[in-house]
Amino acid sequence: MAKRGNPEDLAATVALLRAMRGWSKKQLAEASGVDRSQLSRYELSKEVPSDRTLQRLAAAVGLPWRLLEPTTAFIRRLREAMAGEDSSEIDSGDFTGLPPETKQALLEAIDRVAVQAHTELKLHAGRRSAKANGASH
Repeated sequence: MAKRGNPEDLAATVALLRAMRGWSKKQLAEASGVDRSQLSRYELSKEVPSDRTLQRLAAAVGLPWRLLEPTTAFIRRLREAMAGEDSSEIDSGDFTGLPPETKQALLEAIDRVAVQAHTELKLHAGRRSAKANGASH
């Protein structure tokens, strides 16, 4: 994965990696060795992380490196769909040259990542709600 891509897609990728574990920026920073303020710049699309940094972040949360590019492609497609862009027009170059069984495995892995991220986000939201309710009583 070369240092390229839409900074907003990569920002969402970094945020998703963190959300997969329900971690704060501080926790991801400690686990990955990437400075917390740098994580903020990535998540705000102010900077694009290098491949090395993305590898460190993925490793910290347990996502195999080979799944990071398809995960970012998945995020890009979601963002395009939310913006009302026709996904049938989107170039699927991310999977060019891969055998069908590999494509299927990647798509299944992306689905697992999405389900896990959704679960983690719900847990995180529940904890935040519980804290807010506890603080107000």
